[in-house]
Amino acid sequence: MPQIDDYVHPFAEVALSNITREYPYASHHLARSLADIVPAVEKHPAFANSYDWHSSVHMHSLLASLLETEVAEGAGWRERALEVLSSHLSEENILAEAAFLRENPSWERPYGWAWAVELNRVLNASEVPELRALGTHTQVLAETVFDLAAAWLPKVAKPVRHGVHSNTAFGLRRILIGAREAERHDVVDAIAGATRRFFAEDTAWNFRQERSGHDFLSPGLCEADLMAEVLAEDELATWLPEFLSELSPESPALTPVKVLDPTDGQQSHLYGLGLSVAASVMRLSPRLEAIAENTGNDDLMAQAKGMFTRVESLMAPGLEAAVSDEYVSSHWLATFAWEAVQTSPGK
Repeated sequence: MPQIDDYVHPFAEVALSNITREYPYASHHLARSLADIVPAVEKHPAFANSYDWHSSVHMHSLLASLLETEVAEGAGWRERALEVLSSHLSEENILAEAAFLRENPSWERPYGWAWAVELNRVLNASEVPELRALGTHTQVLAETVFDLAAAWLPKVAKPVRHGVHSNTAFGLRRILIGAREAERHDVVDAIAGATRRFFAEDTAWNFRQERSGHDFLSPGLCEADLMAEVLAEDELATWLPEFLSELSPESPALTPVKVLDPTDGQQSHLYGLGLSVAASVMRLSPRLEAIAENTGNDDLMAQAKGMFTRVESLMAPGLEAAVSDEYVSSHWLATFAWEAVQTSPGK
């Protein structure tokens, strides 16, 4: 399995380069008038970098997370990273970002929302004093997301179940974890209720139908990850094996997809798919093993252990692409790569 220390420096260099790079930048804004056609930094003083808003947010989160490692303590990039994070995540900048979200309540929903909550969670949990201080700034951004999510979820008729940014389960899982740590019980309850409403009746997910040409998420595994956060252990012991019953270790869903054109920003999503699937498998396989052990289900145990054997091959292409010179990959992949590396056993 990958060794965590081997990735700290290269990922930090990628993250720092990204969050100090203004162009190319994809704004994804609704222009209501000519007055809205302005440089991105006027709307987003913190996150007008790293190709687009959500990538910028999670690259800031990545850099903060890397600063928590022992390897970072004597690194040459450490002071520069703290300086850039402090500048970008100033109170004034974050207040402007939070105001934009309030004024545009469906923008970056739920993917960008989720990374904003994750950024705040990482900063608040930090052992680095400079980062923990920045968490007092980003708290208003997270609280804005919590308020927006609580208002939005009762109005959602059905979840989005495909493998890109608007996937409902992927975003809700991260917002849920952040809401728990922030003790936003209203948001925790809203997400738990919506999750049960969306997914509780699902069974035998058809993994053969997954993987369109630009997925970076597995809809089935994102759903399973979220349900593992919401269901009680006895409920999960019934729901999870039934839901994953069609996922064999030999499934194409657990095989990396070869990227034929790394310069294609949509196709390069497939690097991230391998990384996100690997992270999900590493989270879910131990849950399946525990259920199998408690129930004496040998077939389930074999499924869980077999799924885990696919992790390294799933991760390998994305780990390489995360530090490549191809910006359509390197502006975002390192975050997913770092999560997968951190999830590895014996990290």
